[in-house]
Amino acid sequence: MITASVGGGFGRSGSGGGGGGATVHGIDPLSGKTLWTYSNWQCMIPVPSAVDAGEGRILITGGYNAGAAVIKVEKKEDGTHGVAELFKTTEFGAHTQPPILYKGYFYAQYTTNERSDGMVCMSIDGQIKWKTSRSPAFNKGGSVLADGLLLSVDGSTTLYLIEPDPSGFKPLASAVLLERGENWAPIAIVDGKLLIRDQKQLKCLTVAQ
Repeated sequence: MITASVGGGFGRSGSGGGGGGATVHGIDPLSGKTLWTYSNWQCMIPVPSAVDAGEGRILITGGYNAGAAVIKVEKKEDGTHGVAELFKTTEFGAHTQPPILYKGYFYAQYTTNERSDGMVCMSIDGQIKWKTSRSPAFNKGGSVLADGLLLSVDGSTTLYLIEPDPSGFKPLASAVLLERGENWAPIAIVDGKLLIRDQKQLKCLTVAQ
């Protein structure tokens, strides 16, 4: 078992790189030993956790013009690990919440301090399939995947139920449930109960059929 950990520091904002240094480390959780390090990605304040994309691939994302990178980790014959960059892009990213991977496609809210792309769908090889931009304007809200559907807060007042489909944005239902504000908290679901919150209150919703 290997844990991928993203770390960064404060720095000046640079064009296309987000400023500041950021490194991704593969760590043996039993010994704490660093097995590999990737450093060819820049983000001033990396917040979203890395996403396991299967087959040794890892997606890392951030705001501050950092965009995203996909790397691939492989174990060598001598027992050491190598890491290779598959691609980087500024057309996909996430500021606060990690993207969700479903059937070979990533879904993330990519409205940051610098751009308003809304919810974005990207294939596992880096092809952008669609963006909602400001219609709707998804802005750093939490999302979860349940029974093949996305439940996603738009970062403000509204909860959406979405069919994840690379052919286009497909909202199935929506409801205004929160007070307006920067509602960026993660959301959680268990046994058909969904927990969401704004700056003043926590709500528990029944979302099962």
